[in-house]
Amino acid sequence: MANTQKIKKAAIALFTAVSLVLLWFIIQTIRGIVLNMAEWQVPTVATFSIGVLLVIATLIFAFMLLHSIKNDETPFNGKNVTHLKIIAVLLIALEPYLIIVQWIFHNFYPIVLSDGISIETHSSMGGSIIAAGLVVYYIALVFDYGISLQQQVDETL
Repeated sequence: MANTQKIKKAAIALFTAVSLVLLWFIIQTIRGIVLNMAEWQVPTVATFSIGVLLVIATLIFAFMLLHSIKNDETPFNGKNVTHLKIIAVLLIALEPYLIIVQWIFHNFYPIVLSDGISIETHSSMGGSIIAAGLVVYYIALVFDYGISLQQQVDETL
C-alpha cells in the first residue's frame, strides 16, 4: 500500500509539471503564431501546425495518463497501457516528421542571407525521440505484464 501512495505522489508531481509544460507550450505556440503570422506562408503554417499538434497530443496523453494514475487504485490497468502506447507512437512519429520538414524546407524554402549564403537548419533530434518512444512503449509492455500478474494474484486469492 505504501508503494501505491508513493506512485500517486509522484504522479501528482508529474501531473503538475506536465500541466505547466502543456500550458507554457500552448501559450508560446499561440504567441509565436500571432507574432509571425504576417511572415509565414501556407506550407510553413501547415507543417508547423502538424508538429505542434503532435507535441500537444503527446502532452495531453501524458496528462491523461498521470491523471489516471493519480485517481485510480492501481496504475496497472488497460487504460494506462493504451495511453502509454499512444504516447510512444506519437513520440516515434515526431522524429520522421522533423526529418521530412527539414528536407522540405531545405529543398523548397531554403534560408538565404542577404549576401547570398544559404543556411541549412537541422530540426532532427538524432534519433533520441525515437529512442524515448521505444522506452515508453517498453514501459507500456511492463504495465501490461503487471496487469496479467495482478489478475493472476486476484484469481489465486
